[in-house]
Amino acid sequence: MTTAPLQLTTDEARRIALRAQGLLGAPDRRAGVRGVLRRLGAVQLDTISVLARSHELVPYARLGAVGREAVESAYWSGDTAFEYWSHAACVLPMEEWPLFAFRRRALRARGHRWHRLDDRERSVAAVRERLTAEGPLTASALGGAKRGGPWWDWSQTKIAVEWMLDTGEVVCTRRQGWKRVYDLAERAVPAELRHDDLDDAACLRRLVGQAGAALGVATEADLADHHRLRAAEVAAAVADSGLVRVAVDGWPERGARNRAWADPAALA
Repeated sequence: MTTAPLQLTTDEARRIALRAQGLLGAPDRRAGVRGVLRRLGAVQLDTISVLARSHELVPYARLGAVGREAVESAYWSGDTAFEYWSHAACVLPMEEWPLFAFRRRALRARGHRWHRLDDRERSVAAVRERLTAEGPLTASALGGAKRGGPWWDWSQTKIAVEWMLDTGEVVCTRRQGWKRVYDLAERAVPAELRHDDLDDAACLRRLVGQAGAALGVATEADLADHHRLRAAEVAAAVADSGLVRVAVDGWPERGARNRAWADPAALA
């Protein structure tokens, strides 16, 4: 028997979403910036800066004026976070490393992201050798990120190290002057997290559930956008993600993308 979705008013949905995002209620200052990151599951990086960069504004909006050094230290010190492709280039809690195994596998199967290597085996081996011998390095330190043309005219070294990041051999655990600092995953990711054991279905279930917890209440389109999943992936995973069906006054209900779901903890 199908259970009717729980009905929410727009005011209830608004409060649930704001509280889930850490924008309503007392800030958790003890957990600090790392707590904000764990709560949201992803904080987008962006080169554009007017008042401050986007990844700095996110904790400021939730914790107040915690300071740039505190933000950078919380994101990039120790093994608490890494950078990878989520909503876009994002800072992610390190415990989410296994959840992106589905994306690493998909990129390996595709064979490239934006650029292709002339000699993948040789270029990747050269980067691996440098990182093994010298420790974390930027693309510039590895030999240069560009060939001299526009910003997307990457050198073979840059293409190689980005391919290794895409597929999980290399990880970015900090930025230096806005440049990615690359290290071998075997050195940077804790051993208990450094695996691709979860199958695609398990990865997607957990990412959809995490998105729902971060958003509080959301449509399937919202859930997909949080980690840039496909609509079909969300539709297949959401029923087993731990989220519950709701209906929100005034929200359109036609089509799967408009179906609304909520985090049970946010409804309690």
